[in-house]
This record gives sequence, C-alpha cells and structure tokens, in this order.
Amino acid sequence: MIKTNGYWSTVKNFLVYKLSEVAHWFTQQAECELCFAPAGPAGFLCPACFADLPMARAACSQCAEPLSQPGRCQHCLQQPPAFDYAFAAYLYRAPVSLWLQQYKDQRQLRWLPRLSWLMRQQMPAEDIINRIDAIAFVPSARGKLLRRGFNPAGLLARNMAKAMHKPLLSNALQRHYQPGTTEQDQRGLNRRQRRQNQQRSLHAGQLPLQGQHILLIEDVITTGATADAAARALKQQGAAIVGLWALARTPPKGS
Repeated sequence: MIKTNGYWSTVKNFLVYKLSEVAHWFTQQAECELCFAPAGPAGFLCPACFADLPMARAACSQCAEPLSQPGRCQHCLQQPPAFDYAFAAYLYRAPVSLWLQQYKDQRQLRWLPRLSWLMRQQMPAEDIINRIDAIAFVPSARGKLLRRGFNPAGLLARNMAKAMHKPLLSNALQRHYQPGTTEQDQRGLNRRQRRQNQQRSLHAGQLPLQGQHILLIEDVITTGATADAAARALKQQGAAIVGLWALARTPPKGS
C-alpha cells in the first residue's frame, strides 16, 4: 500500500515545478550564481561563467565518454551498447554536478528551467534533430519517485520535447519488479551490476515504433547501463535508431 505522504509529496513538487517555470521568466535573478556579476540571458549565469563551465569536448560518438580525440572508445568497439549514438553537453563536474544534485537529491525544482536552458545552449546537430521522430525518457524507480515526487529526467524530457517540437512518449518504457525483490540504487555499482540491475526492472511498453528514430533524454550518463537497457526496450517495440542526449557525462575515474 502506497503511503499518502508520497502522494502529497508528488502534488507539492508538481506545484513547485510549475511555479518555478513562471518564476524563471518573470523574476530572473540579476546576479550570476557563481560570481555575483550581472547575469546574462540565462538569468542565473554571466557570460564569462557560462564559458567556464566544464564542457564536453572530444568524446566517444556512441557513449559520449570523454576522449583525447573524436572517435569511439574501446568499450564501445568491443561491446557496443544498444543505443546508436550519445551526446552530452557538459561534464559531470562542479558546478554542473552540484546543480544537478540540488535538483535531484534536494528537490530544488527552481533548477529545472535553468538546467533546461543549459541543455538548449548545446543541442545535437540540426541534421540529427530533423530525423528524430519522438522523445522518450526512463521512468523513475518507485522508491525514488515517492521520495522526490517527480522524475528528473522526465521533466527535462518534457522541456526538450517542447524546444525541439517533437512528441513526448510517456509510456514507451515501464518498470516492473518481481515480488520479494528490492530496488537497488545505481550509485556505487559497477558497469556490469548496473546493466543487470536495469535489465531486471526496465521493460518495453506496447507502442508501435516501427522504423522510428527515438531520442532518449537523461540527466546524467555514468556507464550508460540505464540507456542501454532502455534502448533495448525501445528497439523491442520496433525503433530503428535510438539516440541519447544527456545534460552531463561522468568522466572516467582519474581524469
């Protein structure tokens, strides 16, 4: 039985989210979030601090892992994921990582329009956007959804679908759990454990996606295990191409 406080948390966070959208446009702060200089068009960053954000430069064309030069990483050459390409605008480093943590873990929905703005500044190439048929996202695990009251990737996907004028598929992916099993948080798991964890819980919906090009929206790519399971489920429904667009990519350890 679902606790009622989870329901009211969802309602409260949805209302905060809608109010944050309005506040972003009518009450943008005049100072930069980082240096307190006059903010630029973003309303929370000055142009100089925006230029200093940890941008993802050269990266693997399939999984977006940072590389010293463009191409494909060794892992994708040896064991390619189910998604066909990936793009991440920023590296998961401060301050982007801190903003995402405030958005996701501290439920500060005022960051949603700001993070959406950051994604729109570094969009995939226009020829890719023109070929996309629809936008999809990974549903949150039950425990996380009850704690947060919202799906971080789902809200970003909604905003990106609007910006790209593409339909949003809200039920292309589903989560199912066997009785007696518990959800395991992805954080702290290695690549193999993450893949097994997602393959157990993430399943295909029942949409007719034959021959379509689907773009999957994520907040962060770590190992790509979640996107791999999601792409497999989308292709089970007939999708021909599945791409991945995330706000940030976790760099390899030690980099």
